Order: sequence, then structure tokens, then C-alpha cells
Amino acid sequence: MEFITELYKENSFIINIVSGFLIFLVFFALRNKFSSLILSLFGKILYSKNPERKKRFKENLKKPLSVFFLILGLYIGISVNYQHEKITDAFKIAMIIIVCWSVLCYISDNLYAAFSSKGNPVSNGVAVKFISNLLKVIVVCIAVVMVLAELGYNINGLITGLGVGGLAVSLSAQDTLKNLISGFVILFDKPFDVGDLIETSDFKGIVEDITMRSTRIRKLDDSVLIVPNSAIADASVSNYARLTKKLVEFNIGILYSASNNIIKKCEEDIKNYLTGCELTDKDTIRVFFEGYGDSAINIKIRCYVNTTDINIYNDFLETLNFEIKSIVEKNNTDFAYPTRSIILENNK
Repeated sequence: MEFITELYKENSFIINIVSGFLIFLVFFALRNKFSSLILSLFGKILYSKNPERKKRFKENLKKPLSVFFLILGLYIGISVNYQHEKITDAFKIAMIIIVCWSVLCYISDNLYAAFSSKGNPVSNGVAVKFISNLLKVIVVCIAVVMVLAELGYNINGLITGLGVGGLAVSLSAQDTLKNLISGFVILFDKPFDVGDLIETSDFKGIVEDITMRSTRIRKLDDSVLIVPNSAIADASVSNYARLTKKLVEFNIGILYSASNNIIKKCEEDIKNYLTGCELTDKDTIRVFFEGYGDSAINIKIRCYVNTTDINIYNDFLETLNFEIKSIVEKNNTDFAYPTRSIILENNK
């Protein structure tokens, strides 16, 4: 032991250099294996049920993690021979940059998948790209502030300046910011998707595109309407694409001369026809004598049809109308129409 101790004392400089170099070589040679091992472990924990995302997770973070082990080996190799506060500060800055790099890589590839989880796919790629870029800017700004702090700069003034500048920008662009926030609300709440037929108190049309500032609507007259997101977010929106069935509801008017038996027979025949239709929801069928109109006895017909296809719905209505006409004629009555009696008095 004394011989080894003496040998080390006499050749400590050379031994430290060789040791540091060997440590660096080990980390350099095994950096990819270290990265793969760690990423495989975390991949199993995070994406055990999704092999594709697990593979992409490893591919995205392998390079930043490999550089981390390379710099770690270099830092340990240098520290064996020479320890100084500036070396430690440089290592900290390098770690901040690597962490920032890793977060940016993760955001770029996993943001869409994260927002599309639980069977709720995000149809608006523009919005996802906007959020991705916004998060990247925030991460880079945080990294820059941390690096400046490590370099010894006073960042209080910088943060104050950014806060004042941000306040000025937000005050001068209130409408734009309101639309952006509303865009986030539409993205996460998803009251409608591209391709949905929607209606508000001001318009009705098909959603063609959703951006972070506005939504493009193709109206039923084929004109295009650009609506600010804040206007849609504040409005009551009917989304016809979310229908699971469509409502059939209308009145028919038959002659006052029709007897009670004829009225009941018309109701019964119409109800039997609706009950026999495959498309109708049997529990919702209602056919009844609603009341007295100005020129007719009003019969209300109401039911739901188990389809959302407008062509099938229209075909059903046409067939139903023809059948009702036949039923009324078969029961020896007719549809009423507005009439007016004029009495002429002879004033002689």
C-alpha cells in the first residue's frame, strides 16, 4: 500500500490525466447505450400500451441524452484533474441547454398525440402547431433567463421590462388576444369540428376551417363567412353533426265536416304506418287531435327518425306525406284550406 501511495504521489499528475481521459472515453463509447437503457425504462413506464409512441419517444430524446452523457463524462474527466467554479457553471449551463433541447424535441413530436388522447382527436393542425410554437418560445425564454442568471447577470430588470412590454402589447391587442383565448376554448372544449353543420342566431353553415383567430363557415347559400373565435365562443351553437336522430313534426288540417270517427280513423292509420316504418323511433310516435284552427281541424304528427343523413330523411318525409294524403282520401275526407264567407245584405 505504501508503494502504491508513493507511486501515486510521484505520478499523480499523469495518473489523474489518464484517469480523466479514460472516464471520458468510457462515457463517450457508452453514451448511446446509457441513453437507450434509460429511455427504454421510461418508455415502458410512460407508453407501455403504445409501442409506436414508445419508439418515437426513444428516437426523439436519444440524441439529447447522448450529448448529456458525453458532457457528463467530459465534466467528470476534467474535474478529476482540475476543479474550478467556472467549470461547474459551464456544466450547469450545458445542462440547462440540454434540458431545453429535450423539452423542445418532446413537444415537437408528442403534442398532437397528447391532445388526441382518450379518443378525442384534434382535427385542427393549425391550432396544435400554434400551441407547439408558443410552448417552444416559453421554454427557450426560460432557458435564456436561467443561463443569464448562471452567468451572473441581474435578470430582475429584464423580467420587469418583459412584464411591462407584455402588458403594453396585451393592451394594444385586446381583440386579438381575446380571439386567441377563444381559439383555445374551441380547441379544448370542441363544440364542433371541421365539416360539422352548425347554427347560431346569426348564421348557419358548414365549418371549413378553424384557426386560432377565426373560424371559416361555408353558409348554405355557398358564401364564405369569416367569424372571429370570440363571437362563436360567446354564442349559443347548435351542432347538427352531433345529432343521433332527426325530428319529424308538423300539422295537417282536415275538414270541419269530418266526423269524430273519421278523425280517429285518420289518426290511427297514420300512427300504424309510422309504427311499421323501420326508421321511426317507436317510443316517440305521437299522432293526436291538437286543436281547432281557423279553417281546419288540426292533427299533430310528431316522431323521431333514426338517421342523420339528410337524403334519407327527405325521402322518408316524402313517402310519409304521400301516405298521409292517401289515408285522408281513403277515409272520405279532405285537407282543409283557408276559406272566408262573405254575406251580402240587401239594404233597400
